[in-house]
Amino acid sequence: MSEAAPADKRYDFLGHYLGLSYNLKADRWQKCMSTEEYRQLIGDFLNRADMSALFVSLSAAGQFVPSATFPAASKTKAVYFVKRSQDPLTAETVRTNLLYGDIAPSPFEQLSTLVEELLVPVMSNSRNHGGWPQVVSQDIKQHVHSLKTSVSVMAGKVRGKTLLPLPVKAMHCEISLLFSSPILMDKSILHSIESVVIDWCHQIRDVIKRDSAAALLEGKNPTPDEELLFWRDRFADLECIYGQLKSPNVAKMAEILKKMKSSYYPAFQNMFQEVLAALEEARDINIHLKPLKQIFEDVENMEINEIKSQIAPMMHLVCLLWAKSRFYSSPDRVIVLLQEICNLLICQAENYLNPEDLLKGEAEESLAKVQETIGVLLHFQQTYKERRASLSEYQKYGQQLKEWDFPPAMVFKTMDFFIQRLETIQGLLLGSLDMMKLEKSDYGGVCGKMLRQQVLGMYEEFMETYKAFTEKATDCLNPANMEFEADVGEFMRKVEDVDRRLGSIFCRAFDDVSDLEHAFKVIEMFASLLHRPLIAAGMQSKYPELVNMLDYELENCRVLYNRHIQREEEQGYTPVNKNMPAVAGGLMWAQELQERIQIPFEKFKHIEKQ
Repeated sequence: MSEAAPADKRYDFLGHYLGLSYNLKADRWQKCMSTEEYRQLIGDFLNRADMSALFVSLSAAGQFVPSATFPAASKTKAVYFVKRSQDPLTAETVRTNLLYGDIAPSPFEQLSTLVEELLVPVMSNSRNHGGWPQVVSQDIKQHVHSLKTSVSVMAGKVRGKTLLPLPVKAMHCEISLLFSSPILMDKSILHSIESVVIDWCHQIRDVIKRDSAAALLEGKNPTPDEELLFWRDRFADLECIYGQLKSPNVAKMAEILKKMKSSYYPAFQNMFQEVLAALEEARDINIHLKPLKQIFEDVENMEINEIKSQIAPMMHLVCLLWAKSRFYSSPDRVIVLLQEICNLLICQAENYLNPEDLLKGEAEESLAKVQETIGVLLHFQQTYKERRASLSEYQKYGQQLKEWDFPPAMVFKTMDFFIQRLETIQGLLLGSLDMMKLEKSDYGGVCGKMLRQQVLGMYEEFMETYKAFTEKATDCLNPANMEFEADVGEFMRKVEDVDRRLGSIFCRAFDDVSDLEHAFKVIEMFASLLHRPLIAAGMQSKYPELVNMLDYELENCRVLYNRHIQREEEQGYTPVNKNMPAVAGGLMWAQELQERIQIPFEKFKHIEKQ
């Protein structure tokens, strides 16, 4: 597209119409044409044969936005340009070979109004059928009525309501005349009523068979809000259907079916009873679900670490719903609600943890968040178990209260997978924190400097591996992400290799010690890593040597004690520290010997606990 293109009369025509339609100045069109992407798109529409339509809408900033596709959702009107043929538009044909007009923000309502207020009155008026054969006139009227019915039904669906189409002929006849000739011979009235009853049965059956569990069965993760919305809309829809079935026109249709002894009259009665039963069910469930609305909204507005206090009241209301509602006290209903509550908690957990940054941020902070989240989810499962065991307490609210005898796995399957993933992440963070402590480790002995250099090398190697792993783990909280599982497996294999080498370094450092005190210093250096299995295995192999060192130390203490006692018996006194009285010096000596024995024992007990 050349820079001179905007001066083309074709562009001027489009810009002039848009200015008139939106009542805007020409500078808006010029600004739109200054954008290369938009200019290219408009040029393609004018010059290419395979592009037949162009739509222009206004952005939030009040600028023209052209598009080759129908605007999906717009709060303002849009303008359309459609070619009459596939030929490119020229300056001479742009006016004659182009259809253009406005699209309302709600196109379907615009279509419905067009059909009802323009098309139907014009095409149904017999005065407009002058010179037409009777068959053609009747066929036109039938098709127009069919179009009006289809548009009306679809408009009802858009508004969330089921509208039942009425047969025209039956509405314009009197029941008292049905048994007089020639109307009695006109079977088209009865046929039109029976046909519409068949259509109603299909419409109503589609409404009644809808299930709030459909989203779960499709693999989606709905929250309790969708359950409440489903039953509210279902109640309103069934109430609308019931009101239509009780209207005078439908009563006239039912009377015609009954008087004519139509075989469809029992089907009409059954349909009415089904609607009545479904309406009663929806009314009962909608009323008893309303108390849960506020607590669900509160939970949605909280972070996962604030939700713990709301879990018990929420489960209490669920138990009351089970006890008091006649139609919700069935396993399939309450399982759906509990699964949606699990989805809500999982959603809040994901928002709190932020999976994209969970493994990239500070490990200690992320670990605290993960542990807190696991605690809240486990608390919810524990509260469920407690309420399940104490459902008899709600017996006073209802009669013949049934137990929740369904397996908990039917409720917590998704949550269990999510908790398992969180525990995997918790293990990764714990391991990374252990490895990060290697940077500040220090080792004594003859080989201390060499060992420290080896450990620092392993630390740097681990940090590079950990960084590469965290950059890939952008969707770590999704249990269905098997790629993350594979990455975790590869990462853990590298960590295990580091653990083996650390275990080898521990053994070498331990072999280099000269006495029990230095042995405990080596153990303290590796204290944060000794719970790791591969390093703990090295500790276990050195455990007998540590016991021998302790035994040797105790033997030395025994020798010192016996020598001290023997000297006192032979000489009548024992040497004490300089400038100390005999009694105080003896007590100090005893205390020092006691500490020499007790301190290793205390450290030894701590090792045993690990």
